[in-house]
Amino acid sequence: MTHEETGRNEFGQELRRLREQAGLTQVQLAARLGYHHSYVSKIESGAREPRIAFADKADDLLAAGGSLLAVATRIRARLCAGLVASAGEASVPLPRAPHGADQLRPSLTRYVRLPAFGVICPSHGINGCAAPVPGGLAEVPGVDGLTVGAETLHGFAALLTTYLDADISEVAGDLAVPVERALRTLTTLVPMARGAQANGLLQLAARYADLAGWLRVKRGQHGIAMTWLHRSVEWALASGGVATACEALSSMGVLAMIEGDAATALDYSGAAAAVDRNRRWMGVHAQLNQARAHAMLGDHREFARLSRAAQRAADQFDDRDRIEAPWLTGAAGATYVASHLAGGLRDLAEVTGRSVIADRAVMYAETSLANVPARMHGSRLMLTLRLADSQACRGDLDAAVELARPVMAAVTSAPATPIRHELSRLRTRLGTRFAELLDSI
Repeated sequence: MTHEETGRNEFGQELRRLREQAGLTQVQLAARLGYHHSYVSKIESGAREPRIAFADKADDLLAAGGSLLAVATRIRARLCAGLVASAGEASVPLPRAPHGADQLRPSLTRYVRLPAFGVICPSHGINGCAAPVPGGLAEVPGVDGLTVGAETLHGFAALLTTYLDADISEVAGDLAVPVERALRTLTTLVPMARGAQANGLLQLAARYADLAGWLRVKRGQHGIAMTWLHRSVEWALASGGVATACEALSSMGVLAMIEGDAATALDYSGAAAAVDRNRRWMGVHAQLNQARAHAMLGDHREFARLSRAAQRAADQFDDRDRIEAPWLTGAAGATYVASHLAGGLRDLAEVTGRSVIADRAVMYAETSLANVPARMHGSRLMLTLRLADSQACRGDLDAAVELARPVMAAVTSAPATPIRHELSRLRTRLGTRFAELLDSI
């Protein structure tokens, strides 16, 4: 029996004892707690792990004196520690952070208004709050393990926004180093927290793991990337962080496409959409990735259908969509959609050989490149190569060479896998003319 199964059984047995002691049926208890009776049944049987919010309510209603909350917190702590192996066997370790110095210094802004960069304060939700920005991991309250509390949540949330901002701006240095150090620290603090704070820390661990996974993708370390992304999904679903689960599954789909596996990309994108079908942005995100995968397979009809559906749904975003997925809304969203359509049309033109499709790929690639902010240096490099490759795809090799020539020095020194992936495609398309670009470095 696994650690999680042992914990679930312990919680379920205690819940049943307290419920029967109070003279309540499962239906009556569920109604008073605001849950469906089938959920209570699964909890008592050990089939599902209890959420912190459920344990907190049940503890109060049944006057358990904190016993239910304590067991639920231990279960969350074990999930965060990655104890997925059977009892008595070695646990699955977390990846080690890369070697290097933590050189990133957050901005001098004293406070950040959450939500920001899609990071939502676990304590205040979408209502928001102002959180002080720590100057680094050592300045996050509670990292010493002695005073883990609400300020710890704010510290890690605010610190995460600085890492996300640095990733967008492609700052110098290896961002994976400080991110993974912060993540490993988070996993040691979850067992020391209690109740909603433990759940909030686990939500943040899921967000850090999602970013850590993507940073490993950019380093070309796809195996380690998938480990972090799987942990992100596991921790997000365990703590109610559905937005993070969707993002991590989407990143898995993108990684599958980078490796040329469109069928697996479709599976991951479908799973991302299914996390919460009431969130419109999740559907849009999944449809764009599904459209790209269908383009790789040469399915023009499905690519067109999904692309149109995503664009229509994006026009109906509400405030929650804009808060949870700011990169899909406004000018940033238009650029994001255009870049996906450009990539899909380029892939479709490659498979079908239809120049009219390559013409549309060029149009969308020009739109995305024209609108991407200058501070997003890595994205500008990638989109420049995508535009050049789209030009080459429609047979205009001269235009492709002229577009790529000015960025070659920056591209060849850029370590990010998505950029190198685009460069590899352009190299194949240009053939012997690729040497002209090397001469310009």
